[in-house]
Amino acid sequence: MKSSTLILLVAMTCFAAAPRSSHAAVTSIAEIHQVLHHGDLDAETAKQIADYVRNRYKGQDLSKGTHRVLIQRTENGGGIALWALEAPVTDDVSIVAEKNRRWQMRRLPDTGLWVWAEEFPNFSSVHFRFDVNGKRIGGGREGRFGFESYEWLPESLEQPGTPQGTLTQMPTHTGKTQFPGVKRDWWIYVPAQYEANPDKPAKLIVFNDGGGFIRGEGNACTVLDNLIHLRKIPVMIAVFVNPGTMPSGGSNRSNEYDTCTPRFATFLDEEILPVVREKYTISDDPWDYAICGSSSGASCAFTAAWHRNDLFRRVVSFVGSYCDFRRTSDYPEYGDQHVLNGNEFGPWKTAHDYPALIRKTDPRKQIKVFLQDGENDLDNQLGNWFENNQRMASALNYGGYDYWFVAGQGMHSKKHGMSLLPQILVWLWADSDGQHSSPTTE
Repeated sequence: MKSSTLILLVAMTCFAAAPRSSHAAVTSIAEIHQVLHHGDLDAETAKQIADYVRNRYKGQDLSKGTHRVLIQRTENGGGIALWALEAPVTDDVSIVAEKNRRWQMRRLPDTGLWVWAEEFPNFSSVHFRFDVNGKRIGGGREGRFGFESYEWLPESLEQPGTPQGTLTQMPTHTGKTQFPGVKRDWWIYVPAQYEANPDKPAKLIVFNDGGGFIRGEGNACTVLDNLIHLRKIPVMIAVFVNPGTMPSGGSNRSNEYDTCTPRFATFLDEEILPVVREKYTISDDPWDYAICGSSSGASCAFTAAWHRNDLFRRVVSFVGSYCDFRRTSDYPEYGDQHVLNGNEFGPWKTAHDYPALIRKTDPRKQIKVFLQDGENDLDNQLGNWFENNQRMASALNYGGYDYWFVAGQGMHSKKHGMSLLPQILVWLWADSDGQHSSPTTE
């Protein structure tokens, strides 16, 4: 087959499509969409579209098909995707995606480009490849895009008259015992209502991937400001902890988050929280400790409460990675000495195994769990994220746990979870008067 060049354009601004004269300059993906679906593709318009596409990639080699996905958002929360493929005029070129979707591309005369544009509503997800004369090309991370938009609750936005707490970036932490030499950034949030009163110690919540929870609209500090001010949740200190960076320069995130042992929780207990406890009056009741995370940070949050139930008992999990992160070489085989002599399967456990562990653990652990995931979450060699979150919810239900599972249409992001954060925290701490036997919620 002759060589082909893949280009995917999806732009990043809102638009309102308007009628277009036949030779008006092409200035947006929305206009290209209008032409391809409703207009005449004459030579002049084709040249303008080709120029627009190529101008987006000035200085780039368009022969490799590894171009960054761009998105032009629409007012309904969705967007328009514009695909372009450089291929010979004799080729048959189309776009194929999951759910048996296929879009035939149109050739731009005298340009060498094939193009097509399609509009998608909010909560659309597309995993695509290109079909050139029956051969599939492209795909992978650059062959995936989606749209996900939510409205903020009032408690997620700064409100006039609400006292603001203090967020302090702490000195970079260097690991000692659990992750020697690993450096990480971390922050402490203290609400305006905090008082150093040993008779009324503050509660505590830890956020994994902490830097991602303290920025922009809907950030956790704003939510805590509002909810504490409205007395919808108790006064609490928040600790935001980033994954570490190894001395070699690589990320230590998977080592910390995807390993289902007490190690990360013990690291928090021995190296991070002592600094917090020294500065502030914190409760020593594990029911007063919550931990929150997204993706692998979410499964890590559950791991912390599961293995260190003496430390954490409240969990918030957004798009949790309850999947199988083992390599094929990590699976035990018949005759493996660990299995035969030690009767140990523990070294191979990952978050994928939690549903079975939850069902078989008796008596049940003292944990209250919030789970969120969307039906358009990841589906790859590690597993199907949405199905595995459903398995977690089913296991928690079977085990009689106090849990709440919110299923949506979103993708692998914490956007949905963050839009619900005020409601989640109110539910999470609703029994903070010491009664912890509330029934299963769903």
